[in-house]
Amino acid sequence: MILLSNPLQLGTPMNQSQQLLDISTNALLHLEFKKLDKRLTQIEQNNLLVQYLKHILKDNRYRTVKKSTKSWLLRGRKAGANLESILNNDRERILQTSSTDLYRFVELIEDVESQLHTKVQYSLAHNINLKARFGKVLVCVVDEDLTSSFDDDGLMIKSTQILFIGSIEHKDIFSAAIDQSGYFQSVIAYEDEIHLRVELFRL
Repeated sequence: MILLSNPLQLGTPMNQSQQLLDISTNALLHLEFKKLDKRLTQIEQNNLLVQYLKHILKDNRYRTVKKSTKSWLLRGRKAGANLESILNNDRERILQTSSTDLYRFVELIEDVESQLHTKVQYSLAHNINLKARFGKVLVCVVDEDLTSSFDDDGLMIKSTQILFIGSIEHKDIFSAAIDQSGYFQSVIAYEDEIHLRVELFRL
């Protein structure tokens, strides 16, 4: 058994995408408010956005997207650049990527991890180590080949299963997190007092 974030590196891209969305959105809002005060030249607009991004670079919360933020800075400092347009275009691209089934699956996994204070694992059915718990529960995506569940565009093309083992209280939390996702249909494949295995399908 291995951590789910290992084979697909699922958690990291999602966190970085969300942070880049936050930065670009807030930077553009910052610029719009400045535009209300006075008419700004293209150079002034770029300078305002550059100063905003320089401030972000110093914020430890965004250290995982430091490289991307620095790239925006460098592009915005080039002669004739339109940093507002660059941020808008990149923001739209991130939004499109973030609407895929794969992205939503990652989001669901991270929500489960957050609510249960655990790490979701990935394993073939016959390799599951029932004692390999993180925290008080075991949550494991059970699939022969998880990568084949999604196509190159991030569309879910076949179902996958998630196994939970833990107390009734934690099982209820897990079940609620799965049901509240809104993007996948879940069907109970097996359940007893401490076990719950659900199969996820694309809606």
